[in-house]
Amino acid sequence: MAEKVKWYDKEVNSTVAKKVIDAVKEGCILVEGDAKRIQTPHVKTGRLRSSITHEVEGTITGATGRVGTNVKYARRHELGFVGVDSLGRKYNQKPYPYLRPALHKNEKEILKLFKDIVK
Repeated sequence: MAEKVKWYDKEVNSTVAKKVIDAVKEGCILVEGDAKRIQTPHVKTGRLRSSITHEVEGTITGATGRVGTNVKYARRHELGFVGVDSLGRKYNQKPYPYLRPALHKNEKEILKLFKDIVK
């Protein structure tokens, strides 16, 4: 006669989801820290650096992490800007990326965080 097996799917799913959310959060913290450490040549007040933050949203089906800032000129620093702004000033500003390099620097460590979940 076959044995009955009890499957704890809710508990397993909950545990795995928590580990995934924790890994996303830890990855975001790594990227945020390095983004804040990357220096740009035009630091005047440190407002951009101090505004860099992260947020994580997670459910039983997955997690999303974001690292960034709400400072208006942040995009110009990351991507550069060529053209005329809303005040009619002409710019040819080269990029001084800080988010993408921080992400690339931490890619291996972030992947390791997820690999460690399945060990």
